[in-house]
Amino acid sequence: MTSATAASSVSRPPRFDPPAARAVAHGFDLKRLPGDFFADPFRYYHALREHDPVHRMPDGAYLITRYRDCEAVYKDARTFSSDKKVEFKPKYGDSLLYQHHTTSLVFNDPPLHTHVRRAIIGALSARAIAEMEAGLVDLVDRLIGRMAEQGRADLIEDFAAAIPVEIIGNLLDVPRAERAPLRGWSLAILGALEPVLTPEQLSRGNEVVRDFLDYLRGLVAERRRLIEQPDLAASAVEEVLRFESSNQLGNRIVAADTVLGGVAMP
Repeated sequence: MTSATAASSVSRPPRFDPPAARAVAHGFDLKRLPGDFFADPFRYYHALREHDPVHRMPDGAYLITRYRDCEAVYKDARTFSSDKKVEFKPKYGDSLLYQHHTTSLVFNDPPLHTHVRRAIIGALSARAIAEMEAGLVDLVDRLIGRMAEQGRADLIEDFAAAIPVEIIGNLLDVPRAERAPLRGWSLAILGALEPVLTPEQLSRGNEVVRDFLDYLRGLVAERRRLIEQPDLAASAVEEVLRFESSNQLGNRIVAADTVLGGVAMP
């Protein structure tokens, strides 16, 4: 009971009173966030919804905070475009980050969005997701067991971060021994989407896009090597079945006297 009381004593700060909330809402700027925003952003969102739900920021962009407005925006691609080619140009210049983010699924409208989505939809089908479940359950059990053995753990680094890495690795069919860089690459690339970008973040982001592309090119080249020689497919299948057959044991009845491998069989 004492622990519960102590926990409740450090709960999030109360909402702003009406005059303060109004001032907070009208002066809000994503590029100049208040110091306590990340500790508790929800009271800022509440102030915005109450006093300025379609808020125009100093740079001219609008910040919307009501669900029905967000839903309307996301469902109307004709009026509200996802394309970021113009917006990202001043931020990234002619860089690898610019190429990466302006060709990604989330920052494009049809027909490119449709083309990319169609290419990956098979990997995200209900059947494909279901096939991952057993492996993910096993991973969660192992991570929890490891944390229990250590007695102390970082919930993000030692548990939560490993799960999306596993999923991304499965989707891309990345060998498990090569998955270690995936989380760092993702953090650097997505971190470059912050409203305000430092020179270090820009440099690191471009470096990581280059490294990730180099890795993916190698992965693709390796997979194409058999495909480029289709005449090898039959012998490859034969060799795999010889080395580790899917059926480990079979049987036949000797119906006539014969010799096999120098052994007479009646």
